[in-house]
Amino acid sequence: MTQPAKITEIAPGCFNLRAPFTILAGIVDIGTHMSFIKLSSGKFVLLSTVQLDAQAKKEVHDLTKGGELIEAVIGTNPFHTLAFEQFYELYPNAPFYGTPRHIRKYKEIPWAGSVTDPAVLTRWAPELALELTQGGEFDDPQPESTNHFAGVVAIHLPSKTMVVDDCFRVSKNPGIIERGIFGRRDMEVSFHWSLYNDALYKTPSAVQTFHDWVLHLTKTYDFDNLSTAHGGILIGGAKAELVLGLEKARVALKKMAVARGGDLVY
Repeated sequence: MTQPAKITEIAPGCFNLRAPFTILAGIVDIGTHMSFIKLSSGKFVLLSTVQLDAQAKKEVHDLTKGGELIEAVIGTNPFHTLAFEQFYELYPNAPFYGTPRHIRKYKEIPWAGSVTDPAVLTRWAPELALELTQGGEFDDPQPESTNHFAGVVAIHLPSKTMVVDDCFRVSKNPGIIERGIFGRRDMEVSFHWSLYNDALYKTPSAVQTFHDWVLHLTKTYDFDNLSTAHGGILIGGAKAELVLGLEKARVALKKMAVARGGDLVY
């Protein structure tokens, strides 16, 4: 019996691969993802990596013609690191770009550059826009066990698709706790829980910086779809949902800003 494809096309030129990722000693599978952005040249920019089983290896191999079409592999979240060694073994000739933590952690990979370099962030413009989360620590987030918020947000303009790991989340089939306590709807866009704890700098201006950056994304880029690592994929209406998510968070964000000696001006 033929298994369903693991790599799916979210929108023309934007492909996504979902993979298991467990927490709490393997009890809870929160899932994760990697994405394949097809450029007008026919080559691919890969966003993050996941552990590949036999079927996924074959699909990646077929999509990229054995790696020939891989123009870049980009580490998009400092803590999404576990699959880079495996992927480098499979495709050692591909250029790898990492976050500072990737580069410190895996010295055996000959990194082509850091995503903190503006030249890397703009390398594939105007087709692919890359933005760093603003308002929090990106180089060395602490505490490492919980502060996984900051990362690279990618917007593939031709397909109108935003790809993000941890800072934004799409609630897919929310359970009783999400629905009852947080009032989540199916396919609602919200923010990672660490936003209200360690994610942002504890300075008077950090909350405003983050808030304004989210608004900047919605005003600058034309996107309609959103793929998140540990949530779902929203096809259609993603920008409007992100705006609603920010509006829903504003009361809590303002309270946090005031507690840190600042304010939040909408």
